[in-house]
Amino acid sequence: MKVNKILLYILMILLTVSALPLSVHAVPATPANFEKAVDLKILGLLANSPDDFQLDRAPTRLEGAIMLVRLLGKDKQVSQGHYEHPFTDVPGWARNYVGYMYQNKLTSGIGNSKFGSSDLLTPKQYATFVLRSLGYRDDVDFSYGNILDKAVEKGLLSASKALALNGAGKFLRDDMVGISYNALSVKMRDSSQTLLDKLVTTDNAIFRPAAKVLGLYTADLQEELGGMSSGDLPSSDGKAAKTNADLFRLIRNALYSNETKVTIDVGGYGGDVARDFEKTFNRALEAAETVSGVQNFVSSWKYLLSGRNLKLNFEYKYSKSEYNQRKSNYESAVNKARDIAARQITADMSDYDREKVLHDYIVNNTVFDYRNYLSSTIPYASYDAYGCLVRGTAVCEGYSEAMKLLCDLSGIECIIVTGKAANNGIYEDHAWNIVRIDGEYCHVDLTRDDPVTNDGTNVLTYCYFNLTDNEMAKSAAWDKKGYPVCSSARNGYYYRSNKLANNRSDFDKAVLAALGKRSSIIEIKVMDYTQTKYSDLADIMFKSGNVLTYRYSVNDDYGVIRIFNIQYA
Repeated sequence: MKVNKILLYILMILLTVSALPLSVHAVPATPANFEKAVDLKILGLLANSPDDFQLDRAPTRLEGAIMLVRLLGKDKQVSQGHYEHPFTDVPGWARNYVGYMYQNKLTSGIGNSKFGSSDLLTPKQYATFVLRSLGYRDDVDFSYGNILDKAVEKGLLSASKALALNGAGKFLRDDMVGISYNALSVKMRDSSQTLLDKLVTTDNAIFRPAAKVLGLYTADLQEELGGMSSGDLPSSDGKAAKTNADLFRLIRNALYSNETKVTIDVGGYGGDVARDFEKTFNRALEAAETVSGVQNFVSSWKYLLSGRNLKLNFEYKYSKSEYNQRKSNYESAVNKARDIAARQITADMSDYDREKVLHDYIVNNTVFDYRNYLSSTIPYASYDAYGCLVRGTAVCEGYSEAMKLLCDLSGIECIIVTGKAANNGIYEDHAWNIVRIDGEYCHVDLTRDDPVTNDGTNVLTYCYFNLTDNEMAKSAAWDKKGYPVCSSARNGYYYRSNKLANNRSDFDKAVLAALGKRSSIIEIKVMDYTQTKYSDLADIMFKSGNVLTYRYSVNDDYGVIRIFNIQYA
């Protein structure tokens, strides 16, 4: 009986506790247009970093003016120019932004010589700004009263969003970003060009590779990429191709969806199918590889023209499940790269600084897949950007794919180089990058700047950062005819960082100066390196009397001496 009373008492306590209200910590919802804001930042059309988008705040008319100028790719031009306006309520630092809008008839203010700088921006006002900037005219193409209807018609807003904003809905920076992003796909008045096409091809305001990676720029392929990232496409089997464009799309769709057998009706084809096929197939395969992110996934193909039927047979390197996994991996890699580029890269960075930030990020966050390399069991993920950026484990191809992806999103021209590199005197297959910095090409090898150490310590070096052809050829071989010439050494890390020593005397001076600053790592490239001349560093390291122990490594090919793990007295 006593035990039963105790159990009853415990039960009553539990029931009482369970009835108490729980403390709930709400997780803030991600704004609807956050990802669009990230893409605008990458394209250089939004200045804030992701942590400072402030999408949940209502914007002012002045913020709307600045957003519009950046959306039009005019930020640099406007900030460096001189644009007057008649308004009395615009702060001096914002004069050019409002002046640009006034000079280009994008705004006439709110009356009484006022722009309304601190007034809250309304959806009608911002939609008016955007449509005017696309060439559409007041009282001809739209009226202020029906401006949101026109915005829906042109794709700036969804009908439901326009209805909400036209009612009591509050207009936020999130909504402003959404309209701005959607404007990129709207055609300029009396033109076949979208705003994005104009920014890429005419104004050179957006880096074309970045727009392509983000799936926004399709002019090169003439809508060849459109609609392909949303999932499997309808089967191409049994469809008719009357034009070469039809044939291209049907082949592309079949490849992207991994169809193995397809019959296309070409009875009404306006051309010579047999003559056109191979060239069209190659274009279709390139488009399918581009949008899927999976390279070289077709192992063989053949076609047979029988009457009005074109019969296609494709064989693939991967099963459909593995192919879909690779597509998913690529999407994950792109999303990771978008986040890195949006957070790490700013508009005021030089090409060199952007490259160095990306180089350092990859080296510091990736480990060479050495265990699988030794056992010849390297998983396919280690060969691509997904392994490097998402899993943090890669081999040389993965490093170079990741660097290419990040450079594309950061405004740096980048090429993947395939060749061979020396490893303990034996030349093995290798991949690295060539980048264009301030108009000059140079080699950068992230894999070898992330060496495998005996104790597993992660080391960041710059031995292979922006080398010339002659320097790279000391430890690698490649078909030079297939790549740009890299002849300038002025963007080399040691040159740019003033870490070059012409001789042993210069080296000793540099080391003593670094020791005087109690530097934890000293890295210097010497131009007259020989093993004999630089074999013993003890005399200079202990000369100051404040060094207890140290370690050092030498890259014999490039004369780079790295002193580290320095313990001071």
